[in-house]
This record gives sequence, structure tokens and C-alpha cells, in this order.
Amino acid sequence: MEPILAFTIVMFIWTIGEFVSNKSKALISMMLIASLIFLVGFATDLLPHDLIQDSGLLGLGNAVIGVIIVHLGTMMSFKDLKLQWKTFVVGSLTVVLMTVILIFIGELIFDRNIAVAGTASITGGTLSILMVQEKVNEIQNAGGDLGILSSYLLAVFPLLILNLKNLVGFLFTANILKKEALRVKKQYRDGELIFFEQEVAENTTEAKESILPDFLRTPYGTLFLLGLTMYVSRFLSQLTNGTVNAFVIALLLGIILRHFRILKPNALSSTDSFGLLMISIMVIAFGPLADIVPADLLHLIGPIAFYLAAGLGIIFIASFFIGKKVGYSGSLSIAVGMTTLFGFPGTMVLTKEAAAAVGETEEEIAVIEQNILPIMITAGFSTITITSVITGGLIVGLMLG
Repeated sequence: MEPILAFTIVMFIWTIGEFVSNKSKALISMMLIASLIFLVGFATDLLPHDLIQDSGLLGLGNAVIGVIIVHLGTMMSFKDLKLQWKTFVVGSLTVVLMTVILIFIGELIFDRNIAVAGTASITGGTLSILMVQEKVNEIQNAGGDLGILSSYLLAVFPLLILNLKNLVGFLFTANILKKEALRVKKQYRDGELIFFEQEVAENTTEAKESILPDFLRTPYGTLFLLGLTMYVSRFLSQLTNGTVNAFVIALLLGIILRHFRILKPNALSSTDSFGLLMISIMVIAFGPLADIVPADLLHLIGPIAFYLAAGLGIIFIASFFIGKKVGYSGSLSIAVGMTTLFGFPGTMVLTKEAAAAVGETEEEIAVIEQNILPIMITAGFSTITITSVITGGLIVGLMLG
């Protein structure tokens, strides 16, 4: 297929996914719709199996995964982590506990590779899945034995969990946040909280946030620095013989370089390239769908059901007790833990919807948002953006082949 036609078809599929997601107010994720279209299209031969390869996005995605991860690091500052330390503790410890428990139990029930793939997907996002798929390809190319599942099923397995966990997370968290919003409204009406005008510090400031000369603060200079940071991350990873994943190092370097004002906050925002780069790396995850036989999906029903149920149970128990220890209410604690199932922008959308549904005046809505939204936004970064990338980068090294 001609590259421009393949590219256009992929973009059309994303457009449909985005439309459905917007109409459902993010209840149905864009990734879920795109997955279903690709799966049905490949299975029925309505879409050519080399569609993603021919679109040119696959090569771009493989080249810029690290760039995106460094960018994610620049979205988080040490100041943010200090102000929201309780949220970070609840979110991060919940992810760590989930990782340890699910790896242990999953290996007993299934095998090591399913345990790693399932754990990485239920605790992380697209980047965690890409790390698993990269490791699967590495083992397959080396002629290794991947265990119970074939290579393409092991690559598709975490993608399916990702799509389903988003839906489950939205459904549960929407109701939990409404309960927390009711508690905040009661506190406000009882005089325990006050409304205050607040300028929320966004990561989109145009102020001079970098100590570098002007020519390195241009879009091209920024992309150069992000790429260079990822290259250094790979070099440092090689020094550990791959024990510490390059993506983990890239994320930490992103945070550090922002702190020392070498990279700007939300670095890619000034390059006008973030959307295309994100699509290119998300498309990578759909590659294995081209080879799947629908009947083979029956082999994944058990593992998927287990990780969704077990993950949900661990989140409820772990985040509740950890949150109580740091002084959060039960509902807020669980909501923070649930962000590991969907992350941003779901954290913002669900909080605003809960505030609008519970608040009876504009001021009440504002008070609810002021007391919940910063926590939920930070929670999404602490679980999906930071901790899951670190834990995912560590556990993929456990895969056998």
C-alpha cells in the first residue's frame, strides 16, 4: 500500500476513536475503539496486514519512544512532588505493592512471562506495554521459548488489558469521586473549608525556564536535547548491562534536567510535535494485532479476567489503608490508587464531572475542584507517568526465553 494512503487510513481510525471518546466523555477510550477497528479489520482482511508498517509511523514511533519518556519527566518537578507528597506516597506504594503481589501470584497460576506482561499492563500505560512488546521481540529474535503464550499473543495480551482497565477504572472512579465530592461539599457547608482564588500553575508557561542559550530553546533545539538525553540514557543502561532499563533512566533524567532548568517544563509543548509523536508510539502497540487469529483470543480470557479482578482488589485494599495512614479519606485514597488504571486526562475529566454533579453553585463546584483536582492530577503522574515506568522497566528484565 502507498505510504500516504496507509497513513491516511491510520489517521482516520484515530479520528473515529477520538470522536467516540469525546462523545462518551472519555468513558470509552480512544485506544479501545482503535483496537477494535484494527482487530476486526485485520481479522477480516478489510485492512492490509502491513498497514501500520506502510504508514511510516512505526519507524517514527520506535525512534521517539525515549523522547516521549524524557518529556514525561519534564512534566513533573521536585516542588510538585514535595507539595503532594501524600498523594505520591499513596499512588506509588499502591503500584509497587500491586507489582510485587501480581508477579508472585501470576507466576504461580500462569508462567513468568504472562505474570510480567499482565502486571506491567495493569499497573502501567502504553509505555509499559511497549517495553513488554520490545522484550518479547528480543526473546523471539533470539529463538527463545516464551512459554504458554505465543509471541504475538503475549504482545497483544497487555494491549487488551490496557483497553479494558481504562473502562473499568472510569466506571469505578466516577462513583468514588462523587462520594468524595459529597464529603468535600459537606465540609464546605459546615465551614471547615473556604473558597479561595487560585492560579493553578500549569506546565505551559512561556517564561524563560531554561538556562541554555536561545538557539537551544527552539523547537529543533528542544528535540535535539530530548534525543540526546535518551541516547545518554541508553549508554548509562548499557553500563549496568541492561539491569536498569534505559526508559527508567530517561524518565529520571527528564525530572532532573527540568529541575536544573536545562530542559523546560513540558518540553515538547513548544515543538508542536507532541500529537504526532504520541500517535506514532501508540501505533506500535497495535502491530501484533495484524497477526492474531480471533479464535486464539480465547486463550487470553483467563489471564485478562485474573489481572483485572486481582488488580482492582489490590488497589481497593492497598490504597485505602495507605491513604488512611497519611490522613486521606477512604474514598480519596481509593480514587488516588485507581489512577493507575487510566491516568491523565481521565483524572481531570472525572474530577470535573464529579464536582459539576455534586456542587449546587459555581462556588461549591470550584471548592470541590480546588480540594480534589490537584491531588488527582498528581496521582496520575505518580502512578502512570513515574512509578509504573520505573517498575515496568525493572520487571521486563525478569521475562524468560
